[in-house]
Amino acid sequence: MGRPRRTRLDFAKTISWYDFFYNQLVSFGKYKNDYDMEKFFYGYHKDYKVQNLFTKYKCGLSTPQKYQINNVESKCIGSSNIINHPLWKILKYQTFDEDLILSVLATLPHHIVEFISSNGRIKDFDKSCLKHIASYGSLDSLCALYLLHHWGVTINSAALSNDCCSLLINSLELLLKRNPHFHRSHVFLFDELCDQIFLIELKGYSRPLKIKLNWREYRRKNWSSEVKEISTKAEADFRIHPKLQDFIPSTDPNLEELYKKLFV
Repeated sequence: MGRPRRTRLDFAKTISWYDFFYNQLVSFGKYKNDYDMEKFFYGYHKDYKVQNLFTKYKCGLSTPQKYQINNVESKCIGSSNIINHPLWKILKYQTFDEDLILSVLATLPHHIVEFISSNGRIKDFDKSCLKHIASYGSLDSLCALYLLHHWGVTINSAALSNDCCSLLINSLELLLKRNPHFHRSHVFLFDELCDQIFLIELKGYSRPLKIKLNWREYRRKNWSSEVKEISTKAEADFRIHPKLQDFIPSTDPNLEELYKKLFV
C-alpha cells in the first residue's frame, strides 16, 4: 500500500512549522541555505549523505518525524507548538462531540478560554467574550472560535455559530499581521477552514440554510494593501508550483454577489 495522498492540512502545518524556525534562524543570522540548515540541526559529519529534508519541508512536501520535530525544537523553542497544535487534528477528523470540544479547549492557553470554560465545563458567556478571544489573532484563538462555532451547531444555537463564524473570517488578517510564519501556509489553512465553517440562515419551517464564506473575496474587499500583497504573492507562488497548484482552487465569480449581500 502506498503512502496516503498529502492534504491541504499536511501542507499547511509543515510549511507553518518550517517558516517559524526559518524566521528565527534568519533573525539570528544563522541561515544561508537549506544545506546549512540541515547541518545546523543535525550536525552531520563529512560522510553524511545530505537528504535535502528542509527543501521538502519548505514546500510542505514531507512531514517531519517526531525525532526531527524534537531536534528542531531543541534549537528553536516554540516550533513544535506549531506543527503539533490541536487545530490540525480537529480540522482533519471533524468530530465535534461535547467531550472532545472540552478536552481540546482545556489544552489551550488560559487567557484564551478563561471566559468560556471552567472546571471542564462550558460556562455562560456572551459575544464580548468571543470578541476577546478573536482579538488575540493567534492559532489558539482561531482554534477556540472554530470549536465554539461547531459547539453552536451541536446545540442548535445559530447565534453562537454565526457569531463565531463572523469573528473567524474577520480575524484572519490579524492572524497574518501577528504571525509571519503563516504568510505562506495560510492559503491552505484558510481554504480548509472556510470549507468547514458557515453562516446559518433560518427561513420558516424549512431546513437551515448553510452559507459558505470565501476568504479571498473578503481579502479583496477588506484587507490592508500590505497584508493583501503578502497573501496574493504566496497564493501566486503556489499556483505555479507543480506539486501544489492542484490544491489551490480556481476563483468562482458566482460568489461575488453573495459577498455583496453579506458584507457590503
